[in-house]
Amino acid sequence: MGRIQIPSPAPNTAPPTDAGSPAFSRPGAGWKEADDAAVLTASLAGDQGAWSELIARYSRLVYSIPHRYGLDREACDDVFQDVFTIFVRQLPRIRRQSGLPKWFITTTHRVCRQSFKLASRTAGEVPGTLANRQPPPEVVVEWERQHLLRQALRRLGGPCEQLLVALYTNQGGASYAEVAEQLNRPEGSIGPARGRCLRKLSEILHMMEEDR
Repeated sequence: MGRIQIPSPAPNTAPPTDAGSPAFSRPGAGWKEADDAAVLTASLAGDQGAWSELIARYSRLVYSIPHRYGLDREACDDVFQDVFTIFVRQLPRIRRQSGLPKWFITTTHRVCRQSFKLASRTAGEVPGTLANRQPPPEVVVEWERQHLLRQALRRLGGPCEQLLVALYTNQGGASYAEVAEQLNRPEGSIGPARGRCLRKLSEILHMMEEDR
């Protein structure tokens, strides 16, 4: 099987029926709140909506790793395609659904390592973070935590997702006045809304942790 062409970094695809003819569909809305086990099982059964949701759920995690390692856009795209090609090939053999984040982190790390080695032609020029076949355990834990938070925000959706992203994704944070202007909301509404949204996010994170 050749490389599966998946648009990056936010793909909307369905499982290819063969190597040369991938089908495309939008992520199934009904799968957004399902856990990985249910989405993976449905993907294995051929549900295109579930497959699209699975790709959308992990695309950012996969794409972020080569970016963290300093690869340029073209190299990040190549790593992204290679990782999901491997995933398609191994999908029928993946049984530990709860381990998907770690699988994607470890596989992407290995593909990045190989990319660096091919570019340098000597293992000695591979950066220290990629010297080992496995990423450091503490890195895996941190990236899994960040992935879980991103998925909880995605599941939260709507105005709450917009508000929390605006408040916390800018380096150093953003003031209520800046966020109010950005979202076209009264400044006095930002604080109370922030509290409500954080409580909802905490509930979602708790449910997601229980599903793992």
